[in-house]
Amino acid sequence: MRYQRPGFRPQTLLTSLLDPATYRAAEIAELYHERWELELGFDEIKTHTLEREEALRSRAPERVRQEVWGLAIAYNLVRLHMQQVAQRAGVAPTRISFRHALLLLRGFWQLTAWIASPGTLPRRLDDLHRELALLILPPRRPRSYPRAVKIKMSSYPRSR
Repeated sequence: MRYQRPGFRPQTLLTSLLDPATYRAAEIAELYHERWELELGFDEIKTHTLEREEALRSRAPERVRQEVWGLAIAYNLVRLHMQQVAQRAGVAPTRISFRHALLLLRGFWQLTAWIASPGTLPRRLDDLHRELALLILPPRRPRSYPRAVKIKMSSYPRSR
């Protein structure tokens, strides 16, 4: 199917969903781009939250589930703070830097929160939100190059 999003060049999307009554072309195209937003979320978890570790530390299945749930909760808490900051600043949450928000929140909970009295935490979180407002990114530019799979970097020399 061929389609074009505003600000982008025409694209072709191949699909095995052939029934036009059940699967509308516009809906498939929108879901495809929504999927890329999910891929960006997975990238943020793997690259920034896990700090590029290749595997989860746990070995027992119940501990792996616990670690995955912990990652999901942590990711969503960072996103929640980003949403609150974006709402206060009047911008979309995607305009707040995930990496910097994660680093500031980690620093806050590791260095500040445990020494602060419980009554001052809301005020200190408010101060943190003001700091996060400094991390507003410029609006996204339209992609001018096609998406491509990147080759994973290796520490070992390439055998030819």
